[in-house]
Amino acid sequence: MENAARKEYDGTTRKLLLAFDIGTTFSGISYSILDPGKVPEIRPVTRYPSQEQVGGDSKIPTVIYYDKHGKPAAIGAETLKEGIEADAEEEGWQVARWFKLHLRPKSAASPGDEPVPPLPLGKSVIEVFTDFIAYLHRCAKMYITETHGAVLYSSLASDIIYVLTHPNGWAGPQQTAMRRAASLANLVPDTPEGGARVMFVTEGEASLHFCLSNGLDLAAAKCEEEEPPKKKVKLSKAGAAKAKTDAEKAKANGVLIVDAGGGTIDVTSYSKQSDGSYMEIAIPDCHFHGSAYVTMRAKRWFTNLLKATRFERDVETLTLRFDRNTKHVFRKEDEPHHIQFASIREKEPSLKIRSGRLTMDGSDVASFFKPSVDCIVAAVKKQSAAALVPIRSVFLVGGFSASQWLFDQVQAQIEPLGITVSRPDSHVNKAVSSGAVSFYLDSLVSSRVARLTYGSSAYEVYDSTNTNHVKRGHKVRVNATSGEPCLDDAFAVILAKGTQVKATEEFECEFAQEADERDELGHYTTTILSYDGEESEVPYWVTNNDEFPVVCTVEADLSKADATEHTNPEGEKYWKLEFAIVLLFGLTELKAQVSYMEDGVEKRGPASVIFAGGSSTFA
Repeated sequence: MENAARKEYDGTTRKLLLAFDIGTTFSGISYSILDPGKVPEIRPVTRYPSQEQVGGDSKIPTVIYYDKHGKPAAIGAETLKEGIEADAEEEGWQVARWFKLHLRPKSAASPGDEPVPPLPLGKSVIEVFTDFIAYLHRCAKMYITETHGAVLYSSLASDIIYVLTHPNGWAGPQQTAMRRAASLANLVPDTPEGGARVMFVTEGEASLHFCLSNGLDLAAAKCEEEEPPKKKVKLSKAGAAKAKTDAEKAKANGVLIVDAGGGTIDVTSYSKQSDGSYMEIAIPDCHFHGSAYVTMRAKRWFTNLLKATRFERDVETLTLRFDRNTKHVFRKEDEPHHIQFASIREKEPSLKIRSGRLTMDGSDVASFFKPSVDCIVAAVKKQSAAALVPIRSVFLVGGFSASQWLFDQVQAQIEPLGITVSRPDSHVNKAVSSGAVSFYLDSLVSSRVARLTYGSSAYEVYDSTNTNHVKRGHKVRVNATSGEPCLDDAFAVILAKGTQVKATEEFECEFAQEADERDELGHYTTTILSYDGEESEVPYWVTNNDEFPVVCTVEADLSKADATEHTNPEGEKYWKLEFAIVLLFGLTELKAQVSYMEDGVEKRGPASVIFAGGSSTFA
């Protein structure tokens, strides 16, 4: 059941909204035709070229086979054709599988992680993304044309709005790479206007929107025990306000969305507000322990078992059949599981191979799941401890949640903590793309929690009464323009980690630049840094660049800003320009503006946010 409270589309012209959820193992497409004055409907694409069960599934494999010339030979639903593996071997095709994991931040990779399958030779992750996005776009065009008519699609094709989903742990660099792929795939032109038609939402937030859009009452859980009435105490005005806030928090219910997908486990906590919107109540988590990692652990087990035996070459076949069958039907730890992989004439009792079938103990299969189960349980406990209001319920969603073993194990360990664990049946298919459409239409999240502490490195005029300055007195330099004694590398905090940030809230960071000539002050570039420790631990100085990784560079045009003329102690004239960079952290994508005075009037102008690019950014 769709969200009955959805508003009518208030735009003046008809538009098409497309959402692509490119998952590690499976992908999906949803869309909405936005008609002025009408309530939009969310529709999934349920028919793909070469798909055997037409209309029966809204998800397709995130897989590409490349031929010897580096061109896609089979992609998406086409890779499900019978005998595709044999064709690939005969023709010398290379496969790109789980390629999304190559886009993850370097900081997300940990020593001992299961190795991600390599990309095809000569292919970058952006090139593979480009090919897959272009394929999804063709599928969407074909489906909408067949369903609604070619005239409608062609009338909307030049101004389509796109929403792309990504894991909670991804940020600017990954968004930049995906926007670049959308441009290379000819979805939008490589211009600021074209780029503005590509938007992003985390998979955790898209899952929240899907659940709400489909009638799930996430705020239904109630406190089981009511507190006895308390004796009335007269409070001060401030005390009364605090008591009111505390009472509201006590009544509030937190809900935790665990989106268990192919590559990641995305964990996000929310609380419903009085106006019907939802606020994040803890810093979202992202862990690389999705279902693909269960398969990777199984592959390592097969490799170790069959090493130096005549079955060593069958590891890939066993892994594929485990991934497609065994992993999904696993229910009990005390039951054996069988995988047919060779001729019935093959047997090797010492390896538990009989009639071409390998027998595995259920305990071994359970061991492949254990790190993922442990990860979810630990993440739920961490979120519950950090949340601003009590967590009452957990909703396990995403394709990996279809595993009965995973659900049973998580439920058994979480419900004794007084937290209910549920699994919406409708969400085990590919529904994040529909949640991404709802994100655009409904915008139900009103505030988010800052993942990191953000700031910039700046110089400060030396102050002999400041102990932090005195300790670095040996580093004092004289400003070449103003002649003032200064210290470099002070960390100016713009936004502290864990801060609740409203979607439209602005954060200003004041800057000043000086130059001998006014013309030298027309352009400004500054670097935004981050710090991942607690606010109380943030160092005063940026002495270790590794502790303060660069988030992005912000560029602004200040050619029209007012500048004032000054004289330094040497009697030399110089110009000084004061302004502020305005950052919006409460959206799903970092935005910036520049604020300055022009002819005595405050003005706002655009500022470009440039994230680090290139393969060095990714794991």
